[in-house]
Parts: sequence; structure tokens; C-alpha cells
Amino acid sequence: MSEDRTVKAADPTSELRHRTANIFQLLGALARMRSQRAGDPEAARQLLWVADAIGSLGALERHRADGGVNFAAYLEEMAPVWRRRHGVRAAQVEVQARPVIVPDSMASTLALIAQELVGNALVHGFAADRPGRVLIRVADRTDGRTELAVLDDGIGLAPGGPAEDRFGLWIVRSLAAQVRGEFTLTDQNGVAAVLAFVPGAA
Repeated sequence: MSEDRTVKAADPTSELRHRTANIFQLLGALARMRSQRAGDPEAARQLLWVADAIGSLGALERHRADGGVNFAAYLEEMAPVWRRRHGVRAAQVEVQARPVIVPDSMASTLALIAQELVGNALVHGFAADRPGRVLIRVADRTDGRTELAVLDDGIGLAPGGPAEDRFGLWIVRSLAAQVRGEFTLTDQNGVAAVLAFVPGAA
């Protein structure tokens, strides 16, 4: 009597995602190692930013779904990661996000925008272990667009702000243009950074 043995073929898509995630992990580790050898503090800071960006992009691979990326699930995973990266102990990072699948063409851009906005809120709003909250919100708007908002109850915007603050906001505005989004920044009992966009419009 012959034995019927069925060998289940590996899912090529899953294997590709796994390899891609490993590549992102390696690149991030290399950037961090290089930052530790950088003689210039500003160069080290920039390399760490690149390492964090690579890590944020690599995490997208774990949330791919039919038609794109489960962005709400991605934010849930990354919120505590971003908090740990910046060493903020007293401020909490929360997520209120409706389920939304964003296409691959804009998922990476939205991930970098979220990383930059959350990082800015933590670093500049909650210095010296100031307690408070950063809220990452994804919601529908009455005009048919989707809203990605990062809201904090920190110290607010410093007048003018240092050069690195302006550079970070320049990055956000440049990325917002790539997804044809409208970015606004207001200072009232903290900072509200809001990107309105149409999923799939990039």
C-alpha cells in the first residue's frame, strides 16, 4: 500500500515579504552601527534618523493585506516602538484608527510622515519627563478624505523653532505633496499636526 504524502508548497509571497523584512532589518542595523562611528554629532543624529526610518518601513511588511497595507494595525505596532526610541517615560502614545487599507504606492510615505510627527511631538513637547499624551488618529472626514492626525498636549510650538524642527516639517510637507495631501499644523493646548489625504490618490 503506497503512502500518499502531500508536500505543501511554500507561499512565494510570504517568502518574499520575509526576505524583504530581513533586508530592512540589516540596513537599519548597519545605519546604527555607522552612527556609532561617526565623529560628528550631527552626522550621527542623521544616521540614527535613517536607521529609524528603515525600521519603520520594514515594519510595513508585517501588515500587508489584499490591496495594500493595513495601516491601522501598523500604527498599533509602531506607537510603543516610537515611544521607546525617543526615551520618553512620562508621556503616553495612543492610537485611535479606523481600519484602512492604503495602497503600496502611499504606505511608505504615510509611515514616514507618522514617524516624523510622532517623533517631533515626543522630543519637543515632553522634555524633562513632562507627562502627557500623544494621540495618533486615523478617521474619515466629512469631505470624503481620510485624516491622519498626531495630537499632543505638550508645551506647544517654540517661536521660530530650531533648524532641525524646520527641517523635519519640511520633510513632512514634501512627503505630504507626494500623496497629494493637505498638511496643517496648529498650536493650541499642544500641537495638532493633521494630514488630509485620499487613499489611492497618489
